[in-house]
Amino acid sequence: MRSRAAPAAVLGVLAPTRSELKAFVGEAEAGLSVPDVGGARRYRFDDVDVIGIVAGQGSRRSAANLQRTLESGLIGELLVVGVAGGTLPGQVPGDLLVGDGAGPLFAHPTPADPGTVEALIEALQARGMPARVGPLATVDDVARTDEKRRLGDAGFVGVDMETHALLSGARRAGIPAAGLRVVLDPLGRDIPRSVAALAAAQGGRLWPDILGLVRWPAEVSAIVRFMRDMGTALRTLGEVAEPAVRAVSDEG
Repeated sequence: MRSRAAPAAVLGVLAPTRSELKAFVGEAEAGLSVPDVGGARRYRFDDVDVIGIVAGQGSRRSAANLQRTLESGLIGELLVVGVAGGTLPGQVPGDLLVGDGAGPLFAHPTPADPGTVEALIEALQARGMPARVGPLATVDDVARTDEKRRLGDAGFVGVDMETHALLSGARRAGIPAAGLRVVLDPLGRDIPRSVAALAAAQGGRLWPDILGLVRWPAEVSAIVRFMRDMGTALRTLGEVAEPAVRAVSDEG
């Protein structure tokens, strides 16, 4: 990494897609773009400054964007936010997950920063927003029911495609980090294949082009349910933002 003089390091909030980041920052006051971090913007939650970055979907893309972010020298701590697949019976859309580690099946998860995890848990509990705590599984593509069940049996509380790469990069850089995810598709309910295909074709947008979905008329009911579940998950992301940001910043 190159060294440079920089303002005091702040909290970086990384989300896989712009939809997830926008849901999290919500009504926070947005400042100017951050020249040293492509596509990033500064946000202010009362007296807490945050740099919001779209990390991109998938391990490789998110790891590369994290590396560029860390090279700026602006980030002193990291919070990974977004939606996730549920892996345990009883989970519903909108359930909160705090990742105290992340990794692939049959591998030891990369741990999150214990202090950051504890601060998140306490802040959410104080707001009446309990979260399930545990490792998040990492996969290369959208996980479906059978795979989610295997991951749950192995002890993972949720599954996504980015948290492991981001926690690993932060750990190598010596930056405290943790994952905060919201269940989108619970166990037994899969993201419609048409939505996943369109999202991939559109560069990872979580909200698909509705007109394009007429090519998959057999999935209309599943698509409507998915959009309802997505709305629930994104609203929850917005509701937990302020206590999460404050807790992580205070811990740092």
